[in-house]
Amino acid sequence: MKVLALIGIALVVAAVAGVLLDVVAFLVARYGPQADGWSFRGNGALAIPFGLGPAVLAGFWTALVLRYRGFARWLELGFAAGLVGTGFLLISVIVLVLFNSAAMDVSSAMTFFILAWLVVAPVLAALIPGPAQSPHSGQLAAHLAACGVMTVVFGLAFFAAGLFLAPGS
Repeated sequence: MKVLALIGIALVVAAVAGVLLDVVAFLVARYGPQADGWSFRGNGALAIPFGLGPAVLAGFWTALVLRYRGFARWLELGFAAGLVGTGFLLISVIVLVLFNSAAMDVSSAMTFFILAWLVVAPVLAALIPGPAQSPHSGQLAAHLAACGVMTVVFGLAFFAAGLFLAPGS
């Protein structure tokens, strides 16, 4: 029963996050900032799914790794991992706002940090010293399934929401 609850919660959280990601992309595509030589309106709103999407997945995956390993504050630490990824996206945006198109290369380079964090955060969560005994130690398959479900449902929910509220429309 615990396994089904974990996967069910993963499914619901990922679906809500995917829809919210689409709503944010829609709002940025319509009303996002723009200046000399750059814009987050229209195609510029792709920064949201390609920047915020990996940050959210890093948070999801990190939280599940920490939960499996028995960390008491797995949810807070997973949220913090997502915020770090979001911070990389914000740095990318802030340099454009402050330095206009002169900072385009720096802003583009931040994409690599965002994508690297998607891998680094859960790996760090797996490697940091943790509790000696985990109450979830026999549930590796369930946690991996929850990661897979979250990833697929997150992407599908974003896509499905885009059918009704397309960022470019």
